[in-house]
Amino acid sequence: MSLAHVVVRKEGEDEYVVGDPASGNFVVVPEIGARLVELFVAGRTVEEAAAELERETGEAIDAADFLDVLRAAGVTRSTEEPQHWSISRIPARLVRPFFGPTAWVVYGACLVVTLALFVIEPSLRPTYEDTFVFPDIVLSLLVTNVVVIALTFLHETWHAFAGAAVGVPSRIRLERRGIFPVLETDLSGLWALPPAKRYGPFLAGMAIDSVVLFLAVAPRYAWSRGWIDLSPLLIRILAMVVLSQVAKLAFQTLAYLRTDMYLVMATATGCGNLHQVTRLSLRRLVRRLTPAEQNVLSTAHDRDLRVARWYRLLYITGLIWMVWFAIHFIVPSAKVTFGWAFGVLLQAPTFSLYWCEGLILLAFTSLNVFLPLGVAIRNRRRAAAA
Repeated sequence: MSLAHVVVRKEGEDEYVVGDPASGNFVVVPEIGARLVELFVAGRTVEEAAAELERETGEAIDAADFLDVLRAAGVTRSTEEPQHWSISRIPARLVRPFFGPTAWVVYGACLVVTLALFVIEPSLRPTYEDTFVFPDIVLSLLVTNVVVIALTFLHETWHAFAGAAVGVPSRIRLERRGIFPVLETDLSGLWALPPAKRYGPFLAGMAIDSVVLFLAVAPRYAWSRGWIDLSPLLIRILAMVVLSQVAKLAFQTLAYLRTDMYLVMATATGCGNLHQVTRLSLRRLVRRLTPAEQNVLSTAHDRDLRVARWYRLLYITGLIWMVWFAIHFIVPSAKVTFGWAFGVLLQAPTFSLYWCEGLILLAFTSLNVFLPLGVAIRNRRRAAAA
């Protein structure tokens, strides 16, 4: 078993973050635990570390039990097995200029100017009709989905670039936020850094979204003033991009879904496990917690418990909104779309253009509706196997 990779960083007055930046597994320990880790990293055995710490503190220490805690948290590594972690190792020197002071001024200016243009010219604000770029609804939905996926990859890639700029590896994976399928850049290694260095990577995705939004709004504003000439198709495509980016930025503010702004809020409040503590504090109101869940809640930090008192109001409000959104938008639209697609597949000549459109629409609708369920099942199986 190896601990040579472990990092130790002071977090509070008597708290230290201990963990593996490559795997993203971290635990908060008291000062005596951090000292034990330092001794393990220095090559001391369990007995030697316990004896040395007893000489330093005058108290008997159960070093073996502490090592079991680190092992259970996934902080330790086997010396015989490689670390299986798909990571992006981007040279920091290549991406650091994108996250310097000048770059952040540009990101902020793009967002401020775009908001000002929305105020000056209300017609630039997005509407649901902007989804329909072409007269053909299926083609519009196909193009819109492709553009949204591409811009989502750009959002996540910017998170990865920002992580690389501060020396943190990353990977992009498929996850879900409530009923919504999402891509997520895993930057767990950020928790080994001081809080001030985490904000940039957490906000990087919204930063590049702001730039794309500005680049879509500015030409339309110039066209509306007669300064430039653009084709009607390009105007509709830019409007669709604006709708996509505004929806993406708005989604990131839904902190109860553990979005980018949740990570910013958790860092600002000094919380380490706010979402789980909030969820379990609400769950115990409706059923008895399992021993493992009760242990998480009973050992939670005072900060997490204190912030959870008001954060759970936001959490409940978000859950109510999500249920309302599903009932009034997702279910009705899925019902209509599935009905139309199945009708076309049954009535149109096989492999005709109309039949292919029905098949494409059925595939996209099924992906949007069932992908979150598939991700939830995958995560549950992984948790059970762990």
